[in-house]
Amino acid sequence: MRFKGDLEKDNIGKLLLTLSLPAMIGMTVNALYNVVDTFWVGKLGPEAIAALTIVFPIQMIMVAIASGTGIGLTSLISRRLGEGRKNDASNIAEHGILLIIIYGLIIPILAIPNAENLVIFFGATPELIELASDYVAIVLAGSVFLFFAIMSGSMIQAEGNAGTPMKSMVVGATTNMILDPFLIFGIGPFPALGVQGAATATIISQFIACSVNFKYLFFNESHVRPALLTLRLNPYIILDIYKVGFPSMVMQIMNSVIVVILNWILGAYGFIAIGAMGIFFRVQALIFMPIMGLVQGFLPIVGYAYGAKRLDRMKQAIKKASTVAFIIMTIGFLAFQLIPETLVTIFNDDPNLVDIGVECMHYISILLPLVGPAIILSSTFQAVGKGFTAMWLSLLRQVVLLIPFLFILPNYFGLKGVWISFPASDIISIAVTVLVIYLFLNKLETKGFEKVQNTKTITVPKR
Repeated sequence: MRFKGDLEKDNIGKLLLTLSLPAMIGMTVNALYNVVDTFWVGKLGPEAIAALTIVFPIQMIMVAIASGTGIGLTSLISRRLGEGRKNDASNIAEHGILLIIIYGLIIPILAIPNAENLVIFFGATPELIELASDYVAIVLAGSVFLFFAIMSGSMIQAEGNAGTPMKSMVVGATTNMILDPFLIFGIGPFPALGVQGAATATIISQFIACSVNFKYLFFNESHVRPALLTLRLNPYIILDIYKVGFPSMVMQIMNSVIVVILNWILGAYGFIAIGAMGIFFRVQALIFMPIMGLVQGFLPIVGYAYGAKRLDRMKQAIKKASTVAFIIMTIGFLAFQLIPETLVTIFNDDPNLVDIGVECMHYISILLPLVGPAIILSSTFQAVGKGFTAMWLSLLRQVVLLIPFLFILPNYFGLKGVWISFPASDIISIAVTVLVIYLFLNKLETKGFEKVQNTKTITVPKR
């Protein structure tokens, strides 16, 4: 199926749906597989959930490297294709394949022999070291598939095809959800591998996801034709990739830093507290991933309107996307406030885990409805080419405010202080974000952005 969005004339709501839906579906399914993964692992006990929480930031760092590189690849390849320079676009893709190979070799070689030390650094308590290191060693061994799945998907998106990367994510996630119980518990001819089975299911599913993108890039009608045998190595291409992708990479890596700090702090309260936070993160991802997909559709709409000096369409897009984000986040807020016990017991019914998990969900989710629109507002700066403004707004919430609160508030409120650090950080960062976007839009009005100009129509295809 093929969709086109006229960035100049189409209704903003229609454009958001057309450009966001594939990414929202793919990302939500990806988040769902993490939830299902934790559901099955939870049957092994709260220690297993906590072990996955320890490994989570390690996986997030690899995803950050892959997606940050992918953003740079998308930007460069799409620009070369727009200039009619298909050979140069293919050469950039070849550099992308080379980076996949480098990351896929170097990271496992360096990290696997140090798996135990790695998980200890990331916050594993003595009860969790063996489980976490067993899991992470397998995930690291198959990391090349993760890098290929994400980065090749970005190459394909660069030519306007959002459908194939979505299929890749859905096929991979579905495979993982099917394999999990068989490999964890040893159903039928499969051995019972426990948490190692969950890790094995993950790398098999990533391999399957790779095959979808691989087939499109090398055997289908892709405009980008990478061929390593004819690679014309150019260090400046790699530099250009990271000029665009590095800010996004930093923002995502900071998410991992926060989780590591949380693991260190929560370790003082026992592995049950780590497991409770892990459950919250998994469920929260189901709410946040649709927002991230919405952002992907939002960016080209605002970017085009900004280039055309159509402030009216910029404001429409911001308003509609913020409204959708508010609705999605409000649904999550209501779930965390009204049925937190149900959400925790889906994974494990240990009484201590349930008590701590319920308290965690109640406090952290207090300002969720406002966080969604704030993400849209800060993403506006990405759309108009002000990536570092978007980055510092994100770092304000994740680092500048949250980290000090995490170290200060538990001294006064104990474990509850960890949870209330999140809304304390949210309220300040949201206020700053609203002020910054308000000043930015007002500044545009003084530059003639309220005037509707004749602009060239651009269509964005989706397969």
